[in-house]
Amino acid sequence: MHTEGQKVIAINNKPLAGRSVAPKLEIDKEYEILSIVLDSKGNQHLNVGLKSELNYVTSFETGEELPDGDKIHWCHPSRFKLVEVA
Repeated sequence: MHTEGQKVIAINNKPLAGRSVAPKLEIDKEYEILSIVLDSKGNQHLNVGLKSELNYVTSFETGEELPDGDKIHWCHPSRFKLVEVA
C-alpha cells in the first residue's frame, strides 16, 4: 500500500488494458504522492500532481468514477515503482 508523501518513479504511461486514455507521466521521472483515493473495493489511485484534461477519471478495477476526476488525473499504482530509501 502506498502512503501520501512517498516518492515514486513512473514506469508506465501507456493506456491500461481496455482503456484508451493514459495519464501524461514522464517515464523515469520522480513524483510525490500528494493524495490517495480509494474506490468502493479499497483499490488505491494516486494523485501525483497531474491536472485532469478529462470530464472524469474511473477506477481501473471497478469502473466507478473517482472524486474530482475533472481536476485530478488519478493514476493507478501499477504505473509506478517506489523510490528506494537509503
